[in-house]
Amino acid sequence: MNRRSKGILEEISSDSVNLRGNRKMKRTNSQGFLIRYQYPQRLSKWRDSFASHFKLQPANDPLEPFMTVTDGILSVRDSRHGARFAYLLPLVIGLWILSFTFIGDLGPNSASVSYGRDKLAEYKAKYIKGSYFDDYHNRRFSYYRTMFDNDGNYSFLSYNKAIFTYGRESQKKYQISHLVIASVTLLLTLFFTVFFIKSPKPAYIYFDRKRGLVYTWFFGRLAACRFENLGFLERKTGLLLYFYCESKKHNGGYEVAPVTVQPTGKVHLNSASDYDYFLAQLFNFMDNGKSAVITRESFRRPESNTYFFIDKRPEPFEERLEKLLEQEHVLPELYANLKVEN
Repeated sequence: MNRRSKGILEEISSDSVNLRGNRKMKRTNSQGFLIRYQYPQRLSKWRDSFASHFKLQPANDPLEPFMTVTDGILSVRDSRHGARFAYLLPLVIGLWILSFTFIGDLGPNSASVSYGRDKLAEYKAKYIKGSYFDDYHNRRFSYYRTMFDNDGNYSFLSYNKAIFTYGRESQKKYQISHLVIASVTLLLTLFFTVFFIKSPKPAYIYFDRKRGLVYTWFFGRLAACRFENLGFLERKTGLLLYFYCESKKHNGGYEVAPVTVQPTGKVHLNSASDYDYFLAQLFNFMDNGKSAVITRESFRRPESNTYFFIDKRPEPFEERLEKLLEQEHVLPELYANLKVEN
């Protein structure tokens, strides 16, 4: 959380410090003894509470994760936008380093190569002189002849052929284990690299004030609901917003889908107070319009240009949205069955 957001939260918390303990217990709705759990609830239930206790002044910059503010639309980015470079990129880089390390261990190092060439030359000289080789030295001679060609060069295939034909059992077991580890690591590296490149830029969460709707989409699936039915659940790892979402796996073609937002950027140890500013601004915009959130005509935060693709809006969008809205009235009833562990 930056210095400005801390200052804002200190201001709004001073208006509600006497009610914080009681309100927090009800808002988080924690239950259970050894394993704590919660149930989502409608965000609109807290409209009066935020209107009474959180008085925010419009600002030039409404802070992240707010991305755009216009007359009718406010957009928010979810936690996936930060996860790509915070987690996925370091994972890909680490896997490539491991892959090169394990693959490098599959072949002999420079000292072993130099030693092998010397031994092969020594065995050849003895062979020309007609020296007698016992079983051990005859096997070693065959090992080095298989490993190197006539020019003293070796390849990965010839090295492995020498090990599995003339090598010791310990060499064979070592090479097999490293081949398995290197193969698995390389496959994981390629998978996450392709995923990093092809993963599209996630869609924002759009709050449509004129129609009273909230919607987003991911991988061709539309998720939406009326703002009055939007669910939320506060966790230490982020704020979950619950939508009614298209689904091919569920009867009826729809399911409840959570989307994680991290208003402070923290990935853990979040508290209810970390979400107060964000939630208050949502109510500010939906109830009072852009003038309650920003001081200028419109606001647009610079977007990330590090993605190769974007998650395109599913079409026909309006038809699918209308069909979804015909069903989403059941959403608040479903929250009572969504038991989420803390």
